[in-house]
Amino acid sequence: MKIKYAVQATLSLKDETARKREIRELLEAMDAYNLKEGLIITEKEAEIMSQDEKKIVIKPIYEWLNEMESVKG
Repeated sequence: MKIKYAVQATLSLKDETARKREIRELLEAMDAYNLKEGLIITEKEAEIMSQDEKKIVIKPIYEWLNEMESVKG
């Protein structure tokens, strides 16, 4: 089995302390498994960012759930 992506989930990233923590923990997981892209699921926020040559996608849970439903067919 191969790990394909790392995911963090949080209600919001508006609090700077929470934002730093969630990004740091996601980057640690990405480093541990040599991943170039990670995902943070939030209640409403959306953003795409890069840090340390890694892509971090921040996406609202409803978008992520819609994507998962589409994959299931």
